Amino acid sequence: MRFRTFCYFWSEALRNIRRNVNLISLGTIAASLFILGAFFLIILNLNHLTDNLTSRIEIRVFLKDGVTARDREALKTRIWALGGIKTIDFISKEEGLKRLKEQLGDDEGILTAMDFNPLPDAFSIKVAKPESVKALASRIARLPGVESVNYGHGLVERLFALVKAVWVITLALSVIFISAIIMIIGNTIRLTLIARRREVEIMKLVGATDWFIRWPFLLEGMLVGLTGAIVSAVALYFLYGFAVRRFMSALPFIPVVTGGVALRQLCIGLLAAGATMGAIASVVFLRKYLRA
Repeated sequence: MRFRTFCYFWSEALRNIRRNVNLISLGTIAASLFILGAFFLIILNLNHLTDNLTSRIEIRVFLKDGVTARDREALKTRIWALGGIKTIDFISKEEGLKRLKEQLGDDEGILTAMDFNPLPDAFSIKVAKPESVKALASRIARLPGVESVNYGHGLVERLFALVKAVWVITLALSVIFISAIIMIIGNTIRLTLIARRREVEIMKLVGATDWFIRWPFLLEGMLVGLTGAIVSAVALYFLYGFAVRRFMSALPFIPVVTGGVALRQLCIGLLAAGATMGAIASVVFLRKYLRA
């Protein structure tokens, strides 16, 4: 492509934008991309929270009274053989009572009144894959010498169900918003075609190829989508930073994605998505017209 031809395509695209693109269209595109980006930030934070919580998930295996040190080591070996285990730590009943007193703090007097240790010996198990906790706990519970198994039953399942539900909602909304953006940009291209219908027909009569006619409109669609994406990315970047600061000051114990690389990558993704959707809209709306 010659430089002069390239400049002609860009000048035509910019002229079409000045004539046919209004603030309402750009605002709608920017708002749609902003909401889309906001939902992906919610997903990002849910995944971050899930990873943080699942890293703390453990299986607590309580042993029966009278299990000897030899039997305990044999049980530990059998648990390792099940696979999917990261670490196994033995917690004696004395160590367990000490930890419980530390957790109770000022209320440890409740235990002082008791003249015996009610806690059993136990294993604390970390797993490689949090999704396997339920199945692994069920298998460990059937081993000889095991009194009971606790792994936060119900909490793990609800956590993964929540993340899955948000993913499904985000995917459905993404399809809706992407379709809306393509339609808005496509209608802008259609208005340009109507305004320049006679000019395009003359260009076809004198032998201009479809791609020569198509390039200015393709660039126009990409620029419209990119402009809306820039507005949404800038707004998302600063508003998210503000929201994170307020959230961390109010709820500092809940882990959130503070920005940085992840947020910049999302903004770059929005820019690429805006330009791509603009190109798709241009190709789809132009194909039928140029074939006529």
